[in-house]
Amino acid sequence: MNEIQNKRKKRSDKFPLTLHPTGQFCKKVRGKLYYFGSDKKIALQRYLEQAAYLHSGNTPILGRNNKDISIRYLCNVYLENQTMRATIGQIKARHVCDLTILLRDFVRFIGPSTAISAISTMDLQNYINKQIKAEKSANTINNRIAAVKAMLNWALNNEIINSCPNLKAIKKITKVKHNKFIFNMQQIQTLLENADVQMKAMILLGLNCGFGCTDCGELKWENLDLENCRVIYPRGKTGIPRNFTLWPETISALKNVTKKGGFVFYTLEGNPWVRVINVTDKFGTEKFIKEDAVTTQFSILLNKTGIKPEEKSVGFYTLRRTAATMAAKSGDPFAVQKLLGHADLKMATTYVQDVSEQTDRVVNNMRKLIIADAS
Repeated sequence: MNEIQNKRKKRSDKFPLTLHPTGQFCKKVRGKLYYFGSDKKIALQRYLEQAAYLHSGNTPILGRNNKDISIRYLCNVYLENQTMRATIGQIKARHVCDLTILLRDFVRFIGPSTAISAISTMDLQNYINKQIKAEKSANTINNRIAAVKAMLNWALNNEIINSCPNLKAIKKITKVKHNKFIFNMQQIQTLLENADVQMKAMILLGLNCGFGCTDCGELKWENLDLENCRVIYPRGKTGIPRNFTLWPETISALKNVTKKGGFVFYTLEGNPWVRVINVTDKFGTEKFIKEDAVTTQFSILLNKTGIKPEEKSVGFYTLRRTAATMAAKSGDPFAVQKLLGHADLKMATTYVQDVSEQTDRVVNNMRKLIIADAS
């Protein structure tokens, strides 16, 4: 009897947290792993303060005086909130997936155990400088910084932290406009000749309608009116309505695609070509992961055809840039905006390449209106 009581006593006195390989004390609660810091005494105190919330399935409430929470912990709380928003349909699941990737890069740079109070404005500036040295594009850098700023502002507004770096001092990187690679007619023909049935249809949709990977992956048969040669398909990212005419070549390619379900395109495994799935890692943490078979298979096609531009960023999205550049030759920027499904006309210009011919025509027309007897 005494032996049983001793065993029970030892079990109840056991330290409730586990030392993770990262050096932090953690606890798995309801299938999810939570971290409480590397100091054993402080970690225990944090766990005991939050245990009631965690075991009841709620997110722990952190006070504004809690300056010792780590950047990893804040990211987890923020992403959990964003995941909840995605679950009820306020935002797209792929947005949470993108946020996870963007924030993970910053956490690696700053150190996962670093306290929020220890992060300075210069740390953010140094992070930007590192991205510049790594020759990341202005778009990539601005997206990563925007994700960090959004998280910190959210934490301030929800009284999770009481201070953060001076975010107003962190400016966007100016984008230097330079012409990027677009496919020429011969390369397009080579791609179409070597593509399988589904990829051929997707390539033509990219050129005909300016569709990207997600557009193709989420396209449904109900969006297509093949008899009247139309596609009616609002862009998921912006909600902008799109109603385009389809080329005969595009219609012919789509008719060759076998109908297997609501979506137009399915992989050999029967999955949509682009999808976001919810998985649980080995530590019990749930997260969104994006699978993009369009990008993967198009890269294989590029290698197969021997089309290897010097630019590293060439991929399926280059078809969209090619479509925008060709559309710009019409001289109607609003048509280009509509084709790309952008809410802002300025966004459309980032895809448009060399339009010097149209510019020359505009300049010459101006001369006729300004100079007397100009021919």
